[in-house]
Formats: sequence, structure tokens, C-alpha cells
Amino acid sequence: MASIFFLTRYNLCTSSFSMSKSLRFGAVALPLMILGWASTPARAQDTPPPPPTSAPPAQAPPAAGMPVVVPSGPPPPKDPYILDDGGLYIEPLYWLNKQQPTLHAGAQATAPAYFPYNDNAKAGIGLEIGIPAGRANTLRITYFRVQGYGNVTLANAATIFSEAYTAGEFINATYKLQTAKVSWDYLSYTWHKPSTAIRLKTLYEVQYVNTAINADAPFVAATTDASGNADTNMASGTKSTVLPTFGMAIGSDLGKFFRWELRGSGFGIPKHSAIGDVSGTFALRLGPVEILAGEKFYYFKTSPKSDLFVTDTLQGVYGGIRYAWRGKL
Repeated sequence: MASIFFLTRYNLCTSSFSMSKSLRFGAVALPLMILGWASTPARAQDTPPPPPTSAPPAQAPPAAGMPVVVPSGPPPPKDPYILDDGGLYIEPLYWLNKQQPTLHAGAQATAPAYFPYNDNAKAGIGLEIGIPAGRANTLRITYFRVQGYGNVTLANAATIFSEAYTAGEFINATYKLQTAKVSWDYLSYTWHKPSTAIRLKTLYEVQYVNTAINADAPFVAATTDASGNADTNMASGTKSTVLPTFGMAIGSDLGKFFRWELRGSGFGIPKHSAIGDVSGTFALRLGPVEILAGEKFYYFKTSPKSDLFVTDTLQGVYGGIRYAWRGKL
């Protein structure tokens, strides 16, 4: 009996010692396992990728209603103060026009007065002066004169400046046409190209036209009326008009030595005066001197509301020599 009790107590003690040893090992090993698991790196699939270093930061979209600012390129080059066709210059010109005017009866005429000049006009001569008028703008003053004559046998009776001529009379008539124009050329826009610049100008002008006419019947004898007034069969007078004209010009350089230009302006009032002025020019530049050649068209009509009015359409090639003092004046 004593031996059974002893064996039983020994087994219980041994079991208690084993349990105590297990608990002590667990109490120490479990915290170490937890600490080791927490300190190990996370698995690859649970680790987020590192942020990119070279990609630009994301741009937030513009708010609704806000303007989108687009980066602009470099500004276009600035036009010079004096353009190649501007500055201070003087230009004599020579115009090979052959057209001559025609005289008409106006609204106040009491008798027919149709008189066309035949033959060809003399070559016209003129002068143009340019003056700087602000950045890239020019004030131009132009004058030209055309003279001619006509030897006409009248098909119908005509009254010219109160002098009556009958049908079949031989009339010897001369005329002198003069025009003057003041134009302010305002640079409105420039197309900048890699090798040149095309410039558009707006033209604001005032033009004056005057036609002086002289006529006589050399084969008709002079007469004297009852009051002693002599009739020498000669007529003379002038018709003129002044109008503002408006237009545009476009031109460009062709390399270092050449340039071209197209100009057109005009103004008219129905049943009143009218003026049209068109030209095309090609210029060769040799330092401060330019040699110009081109075609010029000019139309005018004085007011038909008077007793007589004059019309003419002048056209022909022209040439000129321009001497320019360029620079900032």
C-alpha cells in the first residue's frame, strides 16, 4: 500500500513538473515568436510599389468655366520704324498714257456738248514725295500732269463753255489734266514669313482733279454782234473735283534688291463725281536709289450736275527713279 502511494505521488509530481516546464517554455517562446513575426518584411504582394521619381506630378483638370491658358510661342518680329517703301524720298515719274478725255453735257446744259478728243495724249509727267508719318507709316504727296489735243470735225452741233459750234465745223481743242493726291499709308497687318514679310496697308487719301479745256474754230471768221461784242469762236474753261478716296495696298520684298506693290483706292457718289486709282509696281533697289516700273490705271468723272462734265480713263506703263533717305527721322 505504501508502495502504491509512493508511485502515485511520483507520477503526479513528474506530470506537474512536465506541465510547469511546458508552461514556462510557452511563456517565453510565444512572445519571441510574435516579436519575430512582426519584425519580418511583409510579403511582396502586400508591399505597395515605390512612387515614380521621373514622372511629372499629375495636373488637376481646369475648373468648369475657367479659361485654359495655352503657352504661346515667341512674339513676331517688330516692324522697323521706316519700311523699305517708305521714309523720306523724292520720285520723278514718267507715264506713257495715250487716252484722252471726253466732254459731256451736264444736267444744267441748254444745248448738246459732246466732244471726244481724238489722237493720243502726250506722255504724263509727275512727282511723288514721301514723308515718315509714325512707325511704319508714310505720308505720300503725288502730282501728275497730262496734256493733249484733238482736231475734230463735229458730227453734231455742240456748245462748249457757252460757245456754240455747228455740225460740220472743224474744231481744234487742247486740254491740260492735273491731279494731286495726299495719301496716308497706315500699316494694318504684317504676315511674317521665313524669308520676307508681306505688309497690308490701309490708304486714307484726298484727291484733286482739274481739267482745263480750250477750243476754237480756226476756219470760221470772227463776227461782231449789234452791241459790238466780238465772237472769236474760241471757248475755254475748267472742270474739277475734290474727293476723299479710300483703299488698300499690299507689298513685299523679293530678296535684298527687289520688291513689289499693288495699290488701289477710289470713291464715288452716284450721279456725282468719282475717282478710281490703281497701280502695280516692281522696284529694283540699288542702295538709296530705286528704279521703278509698273502699270497705272486712273479714272475720274467730274460732277454731271453742272452744265458740262469731263470723263477720262487713263492707262499705261510708267517708270520712276526714287531717291530715299532712310532711317529713323
